Amino acid sequence: MKKIDKLFYYSHETGTLKEITRFHYKGVAFFFGSLAIALCTLLITNHIYYNFLDLGYRQAAVLETENKMLRDQVKSFEAKLQQIEYKLEEFAERDTELRLYVDLPTIDEDTRKVGVGGVSTDFGIAAGNSRELLNRTNRWMERLERELQMQRESFAEIEHKYEFNQGFFSHLPAIKPAEGRYNPHGFGRRRHPVHGTLHMHGGIDIACDVGTPVYATADGVVEVAGRNRGGYGRMIVIDHGFGYKTLYAHLSSTIKVNRGDRVTRGDIIALSGRSGLVTGPHLHYEVVYNGVKQNPIDYFFDDINYHEAKKAFAEGLHKQR
Repeated sequence: MKKIDKLFYYSHETGTLKEITRFHYKGVAFFFGSLAIALCTLLITNHIYYNFLDLGYRQAAVLETENKMLRDQVKSFEAKLQQIEYKLEEFAERDTELRLYVDLPTIDEDTRKVGVGGVSTDFGIAAGNSRELLNRTNRWMERLERELQMQRESFAEIEHKYEFNQGFFSHLPAIKPAEGRYNPHGFGRRRHPVHGTLHMHGGIDIACDVGTPVYATADGVVEVAGRNRGGYGRMIVIDHGFGYKTLYAHLSSTIKVNRGDRVTRGDIIALSGRSGLVTGPHLHYEVVYNGVKQNPIDYFFDDINYHEAKKAFAEGLHKQR
């Protein structure tokens, strides 16, 4: 059996080393044992008598209670975020409908997901489940915030396009300029009724008696009003903006507008006639877009008497008042 080495201590009284005897071992063991028992007794008593030593148990319990309340509040906040997300989904569906109404490209789902991506804050100071709960809620909230911003920008774009369309549609030639019959195939190359040669007919001819009212087919400014030296006779040209112009030819001497006048769709601008190079009374009508002649019947909203319809609508409003 291995022999245990002896332990010594230095004595200042004698100036020599002295051996630590068994008596000394027992004394030290008794001292530390008594100290441990006393500490355990003190801690148990402190716990039983509501932490009279104020060792931090109460603060820990308060903090734990507060943390539980905060976790419950965050979960309640998540439920509200869920409701907001449902509303944003409804807004997205409505956004798609509105964009179609105003002739804007829709925002597909992939674009929306890319548009609301980003880097989120990490709550590294929290621990365990609380940290994950805070991080998840924060990511959710930031995503909804970015989605709301995208939706706000989309609605602003829709509003701008709607206002543009309001002006654009009022300046778009969209009605028949006079009552009468016309050849739906009158636009294009055809044989001239007087010369007998093939030529490009840049409009349509509406057969009508002399004195038939001629209407402006859209809002605009009169550019030409009077006799033309060519075969058109008396004519009117209206600049509608947005690249559109319309021409009304073979008019009678009754021209009701002057150059520079502003007209609105449905205004009577002249009476039809048979001036210029014609074989009979009719109205020659052209639509020009960015300098290129278009087939006018492609722009007719409906084959109606717009002036009469406008008048009937005004009378209906007057009766309602």
